[in-house]
Amino acid sequence: MRRVSVLTLLLAGGLAHAGPSCTLPAGPLPTQTRAVFILDTSGSMRGIGDGKADIFGRVKAAVNRYVRGARPDQVEVVTFDTGPRPARGYTLPGEAARWNADLAALRADGRNTYLYRSVARALAPLTARERYATTVFILTDGIDNDPDARQNPARALAAFRGRGPLDTLHYVALGTQIPAAARAALGASGYGDGLTVPVGQVPDLGRLGGGVLTVRDPQQVPVPFPDGAALTLAAGEAADRVSLPDGRVTDGAVRLNVAGRLPPGTPALLCAQTAGGQVRRVLLRLNVTPAPGLTWLNPGADRTLAPGETVTLRYRLEEAADAALRPTPGLRGEVVRLPGGRELGVRLTNVGLEPGREVTPVLTFAGGRGVPLAGVTAAGGGGAALPQPTSPAPPSGPASPNSSGPQGRGRLQPWLLAGLLGLLALGGLALLLLARRRRSHARPRRPSPTAARPVPTPAPPTVEGLQYREDRTLALAHADGLVTGVSTPLGGPFDLGQVGRVPHLSGLRFEQAQGGLRVLRVPADLEVSQGARLLEAGDVIRPGTLLGVAVARPARSPWPPLGTLVGLGLPLRLRADGGTLHVVGPYGDHALTLPPGVTDLGEAFGAPVLAGLKLTRSGAHILLADVPASLAVRRAADGLPLRPGTHLPPEAHLDLPGEG
Repeated sequence: MRRVSVLTLLLAGGLAHAGPSCTLPAGPLPTQTRAVFILDTSGSMRGIGDGKADIFGRVKAAVNRYVRGARPDQVEVVTFDTGPRPARGYTLPGEAARWNADLAALRADGRNTYLYRSVARALAPLTARERYATTVFILTDGIDNDPDARQNPARALAAFRGRGPLDTLHYVALGTQIPAAARAALGASGYGDGLTVPVGQVPDLGRLGGGVLTVRDPQQVPVPFPDGAALTLAAGEAADRVSLPDGRVTDGAVRLNVAGRLPPGTPALLCAQTAGGQVRRVLLRLNVTPAPGLTWLNPGADRTLAPGETVTLRYRLEEAADAALRPTPGLRGEVVRLPGGRELGVRLTNVGLEPGREVTPVLTFAGGRGVPLAGVTAAGGGGAALPQPTSPAPPSGPASPNSSGPQGRGRLQPWLLAGLLGLLALGGLALLLLARRRRSHARPRRPSPTAARPVPTPAPPTVEGLQYREDRTLALAHADGLVTGVSTPLGGPFDLGQVGRVPHLSGLRFEQAQGGLRVLRVPADLEVSQGARLLEAGDVIRPGTLLGVAVARPARSPWPPLGTLVGLGLPLRLRADGGTLHVVGPYGDHALTLPPGVTDLGEAFGAPVLAGLKLTRSGAHILLADVPASLAVRRAADGLPLRPGTHLPPEAHLDLPGEG
């Protein structure tokens, strides 16, 4: 027998009617859910008699998984063989222990399958339609064999007289076919559908639809529909504030757009079209707490990330609120901010995104409300992997010099290999002697026999806040949570970027004055805020005040734009990593794998300010081919300028026009 996926929900033979439309019903809507299981307990469910497989244990497990996942408020179980047995009801979660014990004790030890008689008696007493949204499951591996000819599918389904407008029924045929009369009755009912699964398999009942969902986070609404199902939304009176941006189920969830405030419990109906033309519906109760508004402070940030690259997206909240970042596979993220502050940074690192994939990070607030942030795209192909040294394989025995097999093809002759190794050794020794001679002429020898190792220059700190303390001292609050004091003069003006050694604060000038700290100048590309108010020249900051600092423009440079490097901030550093060049700023890292030939960085990054700065690959190094007069490239270790024709060191500073 050919196997088919149990998630391929084929409505056997196609049902006759399309069922209910996707429209919110009039009148009171249900507030709770009820699951009713009409369960075949004849011996065939254990493979006895005409049974094809022992599936009763798997059926009970599927029922229990549904109850644990969907969490209905009320559960009812009706078992049947030669007619139905008394129904058992459970109010959850209070009676969860009794439910677990009774389900474990169920046995499939009956005879016959009086299906339609049992379904009718199970459906007839179901009422309270204004309170419950009821989902009925019929689970059987047999065909009705009731000798009473009056018992038929249409009569059984018509017994559900107390049915509410959102109640549904799913006939699940386990390894058998749904009879033609039953298919016709299900299609005509307007609330039922049928599903046939292969012998020995049990479907995921949670994917069949129905019920009521409470939505707190509209950015991630888990729905009981299969992935890829086409969706429509009916929001009634809230249609102007609730919309469905994506018309498909992805990873078991869907996203809603909610604008403005909604009364708690606002209803909406989400509908999915099945392969057989049926409409499956789920009622949404929207309990969405409005999230504070966000202002994106660095929209020019480079959000195309190669593997390992990082970008920091900076935002300002309309009001202070706790926020966290929802996990995204392949993207590592963290939120950095001052306690109680309105400015925050979202630091994102590509740790495994598929090349070319775009993801949207989501910031979540109290109450579960999520707000999508700017999207991040994984660079196509990423950076070129550095060649890894290979260890010589151990000899596996003598090889013929003239061997033409797979192991011998292309192998160097032993005498030729020895000669090449000798030449390489002599060449390396000559280069070493030449390098030592050049160093001896470049600078005098130190008296100490131990050469001093250059200390790498640390990356400039990223400051997101200022503390003007009660003792009239200033402290810088860094993105990583570190707070450092700054030595400021007690009299006269001072530049905070200079005294604090923070380049992106250069031009921010203060002066100690009577009553506090007077603001003398705020650069046009900085925003310094106290609460919801932006500070200006002439304002006086009183002791005990916490200030927020944000870069208002994408990059701190009055010169032509930095192209794709906008958003990294200044100053910029160049870091050589094999054949890959990293341009690093205070807010991010941009990687460029150099192609063969000469690369003009102005053209590569679309940055006129870098025009004429040319690099090329030279073996395992990067060679500085040309440096325009408007720029300067300095070695990070000692600050010495680099000239064309020299290799780029592991790290160098890039001085732009007007800096310094």
